[in-house]
Amino acid sequence: MKIEIGVWANCSESVFRFITIEPKQIQFILQAIADEITANTDYKPHKKQKVPLLKTAEEYDTQYKEKEKTLKKMYPKSLLSACAGLGDNEAIIKIEKEKGSFRLNIGNNDISPNKTDWIAKVTSLGIKVQEAEFSEELKKVSRDCTCGQTYFQDYKNLIRDKE
Repeated sequence: MKIEIGVWANCSESVFRFITIEPKQIQFILQAIADEITANTDYKPHKKQKVPLLKTAEEYDTQYKEKEKTLKKMYPKSLLSACAGLGDNEAIIKIEKEKGSFRLNIGNNDISPNKTDWIAKVTSLGIKVQEAEFSEELKKVSRDCTCGQTYFQDYKNLIRDKE
């Protein structure tokens, strides 16, 4: 008798840095990801998320804080949710004005299939992108394992750590 076991390769989280603080581009990227989540989930609260066009980049910042004593994660301004293996389904959006970028920590189970071609939508902007599997700095800010999951590995504007 032969027994085979299949495992879905997705883990818990993906971490990206998108080199833009232009509100229209931030909204476009987040909405493309929200549409992908809708295409991949049956969980009603995560379906049909709408990301508003805000006036400033700073308004997109989740203002994520982690309390030291309880480790309870706080998301005062959560705009996006996606399934994550760690059970922490709220995405973190961190505006990094000094770098001219925003960072996105997001559960990757609902964004991995790329059914809506969200990756091509993002790359159509021509902006530079970093992702955790090619950046030690981004790996350090992940809330859980990124487990080798990549999205932009063939993108000409992917920023990689020097090998």
